[in-house]
Amino acid sequence: MTNVTLFYSSSLWQGLLARAAQLGALLTLILVFPLTAFAQDQIDNTPEKGAMPHEVTYPTIDYGTGPEAERIKRGEYLAKAGDCIACHTVPGGKAFAGGLPVETPFGTIYAPNITPDKETGIGNWTEDEFDRAMREGINPHGEFLFPVFPYVFYDKLSRQDVDDIKAYMDKIPAVHLENKALDMPWPFNMRILQSFWRFMFFDFSSYKGEFVPDTTQSQEWNRGAYLVEGLGHCAMCHTPINAMGSWERKYDLTGATVQGYRAPNISASRTKDIPIDEIVDVFLKDKTFQGGQVQGPMLEVNHDSLRYLTVADLKAIATYIKTVESELPPSPHGTGEKAGKAIYEQYCAGCHTMGGGGAPKLGDPGQWVALLKPGMPKVYDNAIQGIGGMPPRGNCDTCSDEQVKLAVDYLVEHSRGEPGAAQSSPALTQSPTSIARGKQVYEEVCSVCHQEGKLGSPRLGDKAEWAPLLKKNLDVLVRHSIEGYKGHPPMGACYQCSDADVIAAVKYMAQEGSNNEDYRLW
Repeated sequence: MTNVTLFYSSSLWQGLLARAAQLGALLTLILVFPLTAFAQDQIDNTPEKGAMPHEVTYPTIDYGTGPEAERIKRGEYLAKAGDCIACHTVPGGKAFAGGLPVETPFGTIYAPNITPDKETGIGNWTEDEFDRAMREGINPHGEFLFPVFPYVFYDKLSRQDVDDIKAYMDKIPAVHLENKALDMPWPFNMRILQSFWRFMFFDFSSYKGEFVPDTTQSQEWNRGAYLVEGLGHCAMCHTPINAMGSWERKYDLTGATVQGYRAPNISASRTKDIPIDEIVDVFLKDKTFQGGQVQGPMLEVNHDSLRYLTVADLKAIATYIKTVESELPPSPHGTGEKAGKAIYEQYCAGCHTMGGGGAPKLGDPGQWVALLKPGMPKVYDNAIQGIGGMPPRGNCDTCSDEQVKLAVDYLVEHSRGEPGAAQSSPALTQSPTSIARGKQVYEEVCSVCHQEGKLGSPRLGDKAEWAPLLKKNLDVLVRHSIEGYKGHPPMGACYQCSDADVIAAVKYMAQEGSNNEDYRLW
C-alpha cells in the first residue's frame, strides 16, 4: 500500500531481463514480473531531488462516539503507519480512490480504488475478504494480487489490526471511480501465474505468518519489530532482491537502490552506534545521519506516514533496527574499469546518475572541473571518508578503499570531457548549485540571519567578516552548513532544502563576500 512499491530502478529491470535472456526461458520473466511490475518507475519523470513525488491529504471523517470511534481512530493510525494513501491516491485526486499509473516494460498497472464505494471500491467487502486480501494477497474474486502490494509483509499483522483498518476504510469518503484495467499484454496479465512466485517465496516461507513476540526482548523492541517487519514493510526498499524478484532475507535491511535513489543500510551494521534520537530525526526532521536532507521516496514516506506516528513508536522502530544483524551483501570483485563500473552501478548510480543531493553527475564535465582541482587524492579521500550529504564509501560498507577508488576512477574517467567542455557545458548553466539558484535560496532562507548578522552570522557582502572563513576553503564551509557547526544548525534549519540548495547558497554568499575569487565553477 505504499509508494515504496514504485522504487526499483531501470537498472534492476535491465539485469533481470538480461538474466532471463541468458536462461532463455519465458517462465523466468513470468516469475520475475509479479513483484517487479510495480517496481519500474520512469526515471525521466523522477521529480527534482529533495521534492516529494506527490503530497497527499488525509480525509476528514466523522468518528462518532464510544468504543467504535476509538476503533476507527486506531484503524486510521494503522493505515497511516502502512502508508496506504501513497499508492492509492493520484496527485490532485481524491484520497484512496486509486488510479495511480505505474509504467512497466510490459505495460501499465493502476492502483485500485479502496474507498467504501460499493460499486467501484471495497464497500461490499466483508472483514474476512479484506483480511484475506491484506494477509494472503487474494481478492474476493479468488484472484492473486501482485506481490508489490505488500501482503508478504502485512501477513505479520494481527486480525484485530486488520479489522480496525477496515473499520477506518469504511468511514472515509466513498468515491465512485472505476478501476482501470491492467494495460498489459498476454501472458503477463494472467494473475494465475502468481502461483509460481507464491509457491517459491510466500506459501512455504519461514517468514510467513502472524508476528509472534520474542519473549526475550523488551516490549519496545517487539513493537518496533512489528512495525518494521509488518505495517512499515521497510525491507521492501531497504533489502536487496534476488533474480526472481523476492527479498534476500539474509541481507535484511542492508540497503538497495530504488527509483534512482540509494535506500541505505539501516541494519545494525550501520545503525547500532547511532543514537535513537538521531534515527528519529530522520523521520520527523527529514535529516539524514550526515546532517543532510532526506530525499526522494523516503521523504514522501516521512510526510505521508511516519510523521503521524507517536514518538514512542518511532523510538521503537529505531530500537529494533539497531539490533537487526544481517549478512552484508558481497562487494563487487575484480580490478580495473569493469570492477569500477560494477561498484558504481550498485552503489553510486542512485545519486551520481541524476545528481541526487547535489552529487556531480556522471558524464557532466562542467560539474567535475572544480572538484578535480585539488587532485585525485583529495577526491578519493572525500569518497572514502564522506563529505556533505555523501555517506562514507557511498553506503558500500563492504567496499575496501581500493574498490572505492575504482568507482571514483570510473566516474572521473567518464566525466572529464574535452578541453573547454566544462566552460561550455549546458548543464553548468542549469546546475542546481548555480550562483543564481544560490541567490534565490539566500533570499528565501538565509537572509533572515545573514542580512543583518544575527546570531553571529557573517553578513552578506561584508568582505572583512568573510575573509577568515573563506581561508578555510569552500568545501569546509559547505560541510559546516550541511552538517551544522557551532551555532549554525544543519541545513541552516531549512529541512526542506536539498544539499544542492545549501551548496548554491554558500557559493552565492562566498562570491558576494570575496575580493577576487570566482566560485561559479565550484
